[in-house]
Amino acid sequence: MKDNSSATRAGQLTLTVAVFIVSSFAGLAAAQSDLPDLKQSDPVTDYLNAIDTAEAELSAYSMELSDLYLGLGKSHFSKQEYERARRAFQRGMQIERVNFGLNSLSQTPYLMSIAETESFLGNWDESQKALENIYFINTQAYGEKDPRMLPVLDELLDWYLDTYSERPRNSGYQNLVISERLGTRMYSILEEHDDLSNPDSPQIYRKLSHLHYFIANHIKEHGEPSEAGISFNNASTVMSQDTSSHKHYQRGKLALQKVVESLELQADTTPADQANAIAELGDWYLVFGQRMSANKAYKLAYEALETSDQSEQLSESLFGQAKVIEFTALGIEKQETADVDFEISIVISESGTPNDIEILNPPEELDKKVRRTIFKDIRAKRFRPKLVGGEATTSTITFSYASKKSQG
Repeated sequence: MKDNSSATRAGQLTLTVAVFIVSSFAGLAAAQSDLPDLKQSDPVTDYLNAIDTAEAELSAYSMELSDLYLGLGKSHFSKQEYERARRAFQRGMQIERVNFGLNSLSQTPYLMSIAETESFLGNWDESQKALENIYFINTQAYGEKDPRMLPVLDELLDWYLDTYSERPRNSGYQNLVISERLGTRMYSILEEHDDLSNPDSPQIYRKLSHLHYFIANHIKEHGEPSEAGISFNNASTVMSQDTSSHKHYQRGKLALQKVVESLELQADTTPADQANAIAELGDWYLVFGQRMSANKAYKLAYEALETSDQSEQLSESLFGQAKVIEFTALGIEKQETADVDFEISIVISESGTPNDIEILNPPEELDKKVRRTIFKDIRAKRFRPKLVGGEATTSTITFSYASKKSQG
């Protein structure tokens, strides 16, 4: 009879072989597709077989099992078998808890996968519970104000913003309410440690400013529900009735000012980087109707390029032609497909407003309703004006416009 240590080693060897086989199937699948005589592997079956081997030779809670259940869940998820995927993720999380404790950080990928799966099942409240748990176990490990919470909060923020467009309007607003709470916590941590020299600080502050623009724009387009009724980790996040674009203007402006300050402290900041950040602050002023402040910022950005060896080229790139103002650090894109592309001539005033809009070579079948929609959409935009010698000036541009049809 073999001793226990030999049996354990043999069991682990068998399991190692099983796991290796499972991991190899994904790589072999593409190659097998060119060999019709060979039967393609089913990842779900492979994971189930590996799980059976692990449970028989080790135990029902062996550490190796959690990774196998994570892989099984992902395989079910890829097949849109969301109920089965959720059960697999929950089982993997349970094994992590048994081995490493109820508040173990190793649960994070399982909780994130559960949140994603619940969203596909339409169980948004369950998704939020899983995400709240991620926040909780990380605060237990680090504390709420620890800088190590920043990437955690950033990942949660991305999740809520990425799923914003997947929800009905009021539910999407709830995502924004929670996003603002997460952004506020990120800002609080940055302020607590006052480390503007951190290379990650400019991008974090830029992202927070764009978040406030996105929320303000949502409120402008849709208004805000009278009651959101949302909490995140037992903290009320309901936006008050007096929420206004002014509040978001102020918070976004402060964040963009921090971008400029932080870049000044970065060793590798170029004049172009600095000018871009100042110009974006000017864009912010302009979008919110602060024309004088915008002009001052643009002139300051223009002057910041004078120290560069390529000042003329950079000035031309930033200010040589009027361009539409967009705040896109959040990466949120509506699922739309282009219906018709138009070339449009627009006169952009010194204050960045579009005038004398003309569709160039419009198709004969372009009806008045589509034309009115295009003009209305363009008039709602704001443009960074052309600068000459650092001063805003009126100019004419040809603007590529895609008339789009929403898909979701």
